[in-house]
Order: sequence, then structure tokens, then C-alpha cells
Amino acid sequence: MLVAPSEVEVVRKGLEDILKSPGFARNERLSRFLRFLVEGHLEGQDGELKESVIGVEVFWRKPGYDPKLDPIVRTEARRLRARLSEYYKGVGAENAVVIDLPKGGYVPVVTLAAETPEAAAPVQEPSRPLRKRLWAAALFAAAALAVVGWVRLRLNPRPQLADSPAYQVYLRARTSEMRRAVLGVAVAADLFEQAIAKDPSFAPAYAGLASMEAAQSAFDRFTPPERAAMIAKGWTAAAKAIQLDSRLADAHDALGMMQARQAQWRQAEHSFRRAIELSPRDPLWRNHFAEFLLMPLGRIEEAIEQLRSAEEFDPGSRDTQYALSLALRAAGRFDEADGACQRSGENDRHKSQCWAEMLLRQGKPEEAVRTMERFWNGNLFQVGAEELGVAYARAGRREDAERIAATVPRPSNKAPIFAALGDRDRTLGALEQMVQMGPTRLGRELMAPEYRFLQSDPRLNALRRRTGLPANGSPE
Repeated sequence: MLVAPSEVEVVRKGLEDILKSPGFARNERLSRFLRFLVEGHLEGQDGELKESVIGVEVFWRKPGYDPKLDPIVRTEARRLRARLSEYYKGVGAENAVVIDLPKGGYVPVVTLAAETPEAAAPVQEPSRPLRKRLWAAALFAAAALAVVGWVRLRLNPRPQLADSPAYQVYLRARTSEMRRAVLGVAVAADLFEQAIAKDPSFAPAYAGLASMEAAQSAFDRFTPPERAAMIAKGWTAAAKAIQLDSRLADAHDALGMMQARQAQWRQAEHSFRRAIELSPRDPLWRNHFAEFLLMPLGRIEEAIEQLRSAEEFDPGSRDTQYALSLALRAAGRFDEADGACQRSGENDRHKSQCWAEMLLRQGKPEEAVRTMERFWNGNLFQVGAEELGVAYARAGRREDAERIAATVPRPSNKAPIFAALGDRDRTLGALEQMVQMGPTRLGRELMAPEYRFLQSDPRLNALRRRTGLPANGSPE
């Protein structure tokens, strides 16, 4: 059963409760196995949940091993099914998330309590621990919306927009947008559409939808027809936002994102600057200007300047800190980049890349690898897992780096590993497959220091021109 974007965090919370239970907390192997299956399913990678992949990624078999001769995955799957059954008969009886692993495959079936037959029974008061979790979740959601709402009302020059019945949904969408990777974008796009349904005249919702379609179409998990549909929807929504309110900063920002997505650089710069002119203290426009135009075009110092301004207006923004860490690293200002990287991390897993970078520069490659292994082994379908392969490559552990490159699912995951290995042909091959993601995404990728060894290769300039990016050293 597919998990709706709005339910993913609930599933992850249920998974963490399982992994903290006595039957799993003391069994690192089964915990790693279950996390790998559930995260792969949540990331839409059911096709990759195969015995051969699991053997390499979870149980550290060498690529190409024969599952018929080594049944480790089938053996552990039987143990996992039994352990899950024990959990739900005991301490997990009240877990709001039910995870099952049907026989004959490795794609988990995830069911929320509201979907189970028990949901039809008379409503009972939640247990004390469950009430605490629900109360904490409600407080967190309310706090997040309050912060976003305060920022929007404080910075928006026309707060009467808050009178619309769509405004609260709009705030939820902007909150979801802050989450990393495609999931946050997809949830935000859905919420913006809900806001439009509530109030078809609410221009910020159309602008938000356009900006999310520009961002979503730059991920590499979509087919060409899906991508084309997103871009068409984005243009329509941006035009509607401008039509409804030509002085709305959101609308000009969204138009700039769509224009940048299509390599219309001069028009996009005008739109971004117009958004900043209309609402100069809102950090979001400066973030988008930096990430969607200045960074892809290699205008790194200008990007840092915009992000520093955004940082002043919203010091707690992880999005700003993450973009700032990338720009500072591209500029060779590594100590500053490390600090921004640390501030951008939501948890220790995200911060592990920052630690590994520092350790590698200090000449401690094995310590860097151990840091990355701790957080990424068993989680290679998640955003950022390719950094373990990069750490292996930079530590001289080529075989391990190749193992990670063979396992991570997409060209955008593989390219930095191949670059760290110094393999020109495979790096360019992976970058070639990223052309479909558009100039904003590819341009940000290419500003990373890892790709500098390609600068003299004429194939790179050909790729840049075909994507709509200026050739190296050329004016935009």
C-alpha cells in the first residue's frame, strides 16, 4: 500500500518506536534491515527492494554475490517477520503504524491505525504514552505554523491576505516546503492546491504551487511526461498569481523560479529582484534567488551576499544555512562552510557529512569513514547517503566506494562518488543523465569543488550549453 506524502512522518515515527522496542533495540542487524525496507518504500524505491540489493546494502555482501548460494536475506527476512509479529502482540499493540513483510518479497506493507478494521470500533481514550506523543506532535505543528505565520505577517506588506480562508493551509504548505528533498515539495504542492480550492482568488497559493512545480520538476525520479506536466502547471499557476496580484512578491518569486527552470536567466533575475524590491525583508526570495540563479550560474559571492542577508532576517532557517554551506564551500571558505553545515543539520545523520568533511581535511580519513558508516549503513536510499561513498573514495577505499555507487539509486547520487574516484567518463555519464533535471539543479551540482577536475574537459562545456548553462568562464 502506497503511503500518502502527508502520512510519511507518522510512519517514520512508528518505525522509530519499533526500533526502540526491546526486540529490536538489541538487534542491530534486524533493525538495519527493517529501516532499509521501510525507508526504501517511503522513497518510492520498491523496485530496488530486491534480494541482491539488500544483500549488498544491508548485509555487506560484495556486489555480484549469488543469493542462491548465500540465503542471508531470506533467512533474516523470516526472522524479521517473526520479530514484527511478536512486537505487535506485545509492546507494539498500540502503535499507530502497522508494518508487515508479506512472504515472497521484500516490499513492506504499511498500514495506519485509522485504516485497520479496529478503527471502526468505538473510540477509546488514547493511552497516556500515546496522548503524550499526540500532544507533543500537535504542539510542534502549532509552533511551526506560528513561526511561519509570524514571519509572513511581519514581512508581508499587505497582511490583509491573512483574512482569506486559504491562509492557514497556505502557512502549512510553506512549513512543509522547509523539509528537505522531494517529499516536502510534494506535500507543499498538495497543500497549495488545497488552499486554491478553498479560495480560488488567493494569489499566494498559486504562486506557491508554481514555485513547488519548478522545484519538483528538478528531481530525477519523474518520467519526461510527468516533468513536462509539472512545468506546464507551474507556468499556468505563476501567470494566474501575477494576474490576481501583480504587486505580490510571492508571484514574482514564483515566476523567477519558473524562468530559471527554463534557463531564461535575464528574465528570472528581473523577477527575483522585483520580489525582493516588493518585500525586501522576506528571506525566502533571497534564498530562491541564490539557489535557483546565482549558484547555478557560478555567481558564488553574490549568492553568499544574498544568503547572508536572508540569515539576518531569519537566523534559524536551516534552508538558508544549508544553501550557505554549499556556496561557501564552492568559494573555498571551508571553515565558514563547516559552521553553516552544522547549523543546517536537523539531526546527527545530517551533520555527519559536516564532521566527515572536517576530518578529511584534517588528514583523518578512516575516522571520517567511521563517522559516515555509523549513520548511513543501511540507509542508502535516503538523501545524502552518497556521501558515505565519497568518504570511502577520498579515504582510498575504492572497493567500498564502488559498492556504494552500485547501490545508491540515482545518477545524482552516483555522480559525486565517481567524481571522488577521479573517474571522468562515469562522472560525465552520470551528469549527462542529470540534464533532464534542468539547469538550476545541474548548475548547483557543478559548483561543488569535487567537479573541478572536469573543467578542462570539452564534454563538460558541451553538456552545460545543452542544459542552458553558460560555458565555463563565459558570461551568462
